[in-house]
Amino acid sequence: MKTTNNSKLNRDAMAKARKHPLFKKYSQEAKARILLAAEIYNARTRKGLSQQKLAKNIKTTQKEISKIENGQINVGVDLIYEIAKNLDLKFRIGKTRIL
Repeated sequence: MKTTNNSKLNRDAMAKARKHPLFKKYSQEAKARILLAAEIYNARTRKGLSQQKLAKNIKTTQKEISKIENGQINVGVDLIYEIAKNLDLKFRIGKTRIL
């Protein structure tokens, strides 16, 4: 039975993916979601809030907070605003400070 080198297969798959015309766009979007997720998670835990308590404060569900913190969904500006306000986060768009 022939064995394969998984590391080489993974590199080849990533090399192929990077050549796709939408790779850069998708990776930039993923990076933004991950950075936002980390900021929200860190601020929430610093304040000692559970996902459920934050969700209740901003009138959403714990499941939604979990998905946000895991970078699984794109978050709208209104929800980001409510989260930022509740967690005492600064919120800027360009040079304009929203919160």
